[in-house]
Amino acid sequence: DSRIIDVETAFLFGDLDEEVYMTCKEVHEEDEALLLLHAIYGLVQASRQFWIKYVKILKKIGFEGGYPDPCLYSRRDENGVVFLAVWVDDSLLVGDNKAIDKAIQDLKDEGFVLKEDGSLDDYLSCEITMNEEKTIGWIHQPHLLTKMEKRFANLIKGLQVYKTPSAPGGTVIQNHGGPVVDEERHKIYRSGVGMLLYLVKHSRPDIANGVRELSKALVGPSEAAYKDMLRMIKFVLETKDLAVKLMPVVEDLDELIWNVVAYSDSDYAGDKESRLSVAGFVLYLMGVPISWRSKGMKVVAQSSTEAEYIALSETAKEVKFVYQVLASLGIKVKLPIIVRVDNLGAIFMSENISVSQRTTHVGVRYRFVPQFTT
Repeated sequence: DSRIIDVETAFLFGDLDEEVYMTCKEVHEEDEALLLLHAIYGLVQASRQFWIKYVKILKKIGFEGGYPDPCLYSRRDENGVVFLAVWVDDSLLVGDNKAIDKAIQDLKDEGFVLKEDGSLDDYLSCEITMNEEKTIGWIHQPHLLTKMEKRFANLIKGLQVYKTPSAPGGTVIQNHGGPVVDEERHKIYRSGVGMLLYLVKHSRPDIANGVRELSKALVGPSEAAYKDMLRMIKFVLETKDLAVKLMPVVEDLDELIWNVVAYSDSDYAGDKESRLSVAGFVLYLMGVPISWRSKGMKVVAQSSTEAEYIALSETAKEVKFVYQVLASLGIKVKLPIIVRVDNLGAIFMSENISVSQRTTHVGVRYRFVPQFTT
């Protein structure tokens, strides 16, 4: 089962650790002030002080976690298992129905006034739906797509329909003093790319690389970049029914050990201007994609093997983070975690500490991979 709870007047619960004074001329003289003991709305400390108080109460009633992700907690008792994710004053609880009921009641007993919602139709602008058996789920963002459609409907009307979000092998060149679009279309470009980035974050990994290219021209987009942005939005709206499918593959029901598999890849000197390579990866948990990224490298790779090795190092860091999150929630993970790479040179470098004259230029930070795999 799953449920969302919202703490009403959350920012009034925080205890202040420092002296904060407030003038109140209606009650006191001009040379008098109130010493605040608790946070109030308007204070920059209010959200953090609430989080500190909330986490303290969670640990008091038996929740564990907070490392490596400070917003993820779990509790196991005679009622079952419940996982809790904190987002400001909202919390998502997933687990056994009795365990969720008990957790909510415990929070109420600690003085929190909660508003409950059993629907995941609008959680952080995402819609999470399940089939009747609750064996398959989908993460979708229809609210953002509707907003995007209203804003860009007239601009993309009549544009050609493409089968891909961007041209194969296409890149966006940063504009250094060249002609740029006018101020109005510049605002439209930045708004469109911002919406696309939020789609990539939750439900559209298929457009990650294209959106990364568009984000390179946020300072001053050219006419070509502006057209590429409209093409991307046209593609997204034409495929607005696509969603991330959550269908876990369970191999052994008797002994449930969670399986993580990662895929790493890169191009070589794909950025035509800076000659930087682009790294990408996707992580699957029980066959479900949970993390993906397309990111330009910070250094220029001098070979395809080096580019693939740098991409592998970024993937290994994400794998370690995901493993630590699962372990903090008390979830058993199948070891070793497999990272799949399609470059023999990168695989050899990851398995061997020693370096040769041709690989000594590889940065020290990327030696993280053999340290992690041994």
